[in-house]
Formats: sequence, C-alpha cells, structure tokens
Amino acid sequence: MSEKETLINKLERGRADFAYKCVNEALERFKGDSKKQKEYRSHTRKIPQMILSNGLGQTLAFILSKKSNGNAYDLLYQQITDYLKSDSTSRIKMEGGKDLTEWVISLSSAEYRYVTQEILTFFNWLKRFAEGMIEGE
Repeated sequence: MSEKETLINKLERGRADFAYKCVNEALERFKGDSKKQKEYRSHTRKIPQMILSNGLGQTLAFILSKKSNGNAYDLLYQQITDYLKSDSTSRIKMEGGKDLTEWVISLSSAEYRYVTQEILTFFNWLKRFAEGMIEGE
C-alpha cells in the first residue's frame, strides 16, 4: 500500500469515526424525541444539496439563522465546527477564536473550495450513519 493510500484511508476512517460519534450524540441529545431525531436525519440529507446549490457561506448563514437552543440545526452547526477543529480533517484547521461562519467567509478562494469539499465529504458519512441509525418513516 502506498503512503498516499494510507493517508486517504486514515482520513476516511477519521471522518467515519467522527460522523458516527456525531449521530450518536444526536440520538442521545434527542432521546425520546423522535421528531427531533428525524429532523436531524432530514437536515443531514438536505444540507449537502444546499451547499452545492447556494455555496457554503450562504448555507452556513441559513443554518445560523435557523438554529435555536437545542434544535437540530444548532447541533449540526456545532458538529461542523467541532469537525473542522478536529484531527479528522486534512490540511486546514479552523482557528479557535472565530465563529464558523465568520471563519469560512474570511478564507481565500482556494481554502474556501477545500473546506467546502471537506464538509461535503464529512456529510456523506454523517448522512449514511443518520439514515442507518435513526428510524425513518
């Protein structure tokens, strides 16, 4: 196995592990509230398409406008922030003191594209685990 393959496998395992923990966190936080669990699951499906259609900055601004204390948007916003600060990402780490949206809109064009791709890749895992772990209709 080449060194590049090893790095890619390590990154994918890190993303998968982080996403799995995020869905478990959602299940625990919304325990006994199947409506909020389903909202979380639904948002993990919709957010990637919103990013592709509207861009990362606008999507984060939308999530920011919809989040309120304890709802699914609030949890996802925090999970995206935590993910970008984690060791599960490659090349770019979010700075500690800034808000997620503020940080993203301050990035260079190349960094913005990279972070967009990183979040979309993370959401692929998040969506898979949410669909498998949260009961749907």
